[in-house]
Amino acid sequence: MKKKILLISILALIIIVAIIKLIWKPETNLIPRINLEGNKIVTLSLGERYKEDGFKATDSNGDNLTSEVRVTNDINYEKVGSYEILYQVKGNDGVTAEARRYIRITEKPYYKDSYDDIDNTMRGWWSGNKLDHTRPAGGADINELKKYNTYFMGKNKKVIYLTFDEGSNDTYVAEIVDVLNKNDVKATFFFCGNFILDHKDLIKKIADSGHSVGNHTDNHYSMPTLATRENFDEYIQEIKTVEENYYNITGKNMDKVYRDPRGEWSYRGLQIMKDLGYKSFFYSADYLDFKGDVSKEYALNEMMKRYHNGAIYLLHPKNKGNYEALDSFIKEMKKLGFKFDLVKNI
Repeated sequence: MKKKILLISILALIIIVAIIKLIWKPETNLIPRINLEGNKIVTLSLGERYKEDGFKATDSNGDNLTSEVRVTNDINYEKVGSYEILYQVKGNDGVTAEARRYIRITEKPYYKDSYDDIDNTMRGWWSGNKLDHTRPAGGADINELKKYNTYFMGKNKKVIYLTFDEGSNDTYVAEIVDVLNKNDVKATFFFCGNFILDHKDLIKKIADSGHSVGNHTDNHYSMPTLATRENFDEYIQEIKTVEENYYNITGKNMDKVYRDPRGEWSYRGLQIMKDLGYKSFFYSADYLDFKGDVSKEYALNEMMKRYHNGAIYLLHPKNKGNYEALDSFIKEMKKLGFKFDLVKNI
């Protein structure tokens, strides 16, 4: 009987200890943490000040410690460089939590007086497809364009450059990336700002797969209309916003490759992009694939008509036929001895 009573007492003690562990949250377990609002990586121009996006500090019991956060930084807003803002808070148990926001200060582009001397007439680009596999003349003199770091075709070698323009969310980009990866082919994607923000995981996958992401502006405006002294800040914002969004998502600088929206361009705009460190790219092989879906067979036929040495293809991922024909096109071009490369390597 005594053994039975002892056993019951031990079991009761075990149960009591377990209950205490469940309901008792000792002070030493109140671990603090800091959550930053907004972007953790921010790019500013020289002289521009960072406006705090906000933060919140709590402990593991849910108590608000935000008012106790200490914020320090080493930012020199007048010097190009990378800086950090440090957020620190100490919990009741003496443990300190930290969070960091990184600030990049870059030179502020300005409108040069010399831009007024460069023609800003809006032009439309045409590829000049001949459909006989010879290299087309394109929409402007190839040697004149080189002065502006602008290209519409690679060297006269058996190399194809696949480029995809996407500004909408109705797209087959994800499927196209899978086809490219399966065939070990790299391509260049010119994205607008909304696509980058709305497809963060896909953008990371594209970057990690070794493809190139180029700048297609934030809002797909006709850029010659902004290449003026009065609208220059808006012009720059169209470019910088895309750069910042890409960097915030991937932690990498986007490739300095650019394509004018709508095929509308000017020599002044090309010079501005050159001064921003970009190469601009038109194309030498395209068809009216942006007007609606076509069949796989039709798309493949149109693409096969237009290959030539150094061809830069313009394709739109919103067209299902392009996606469905891509695998066959790549295999056919490889059979003909062509290789594939990124336009940034031109």
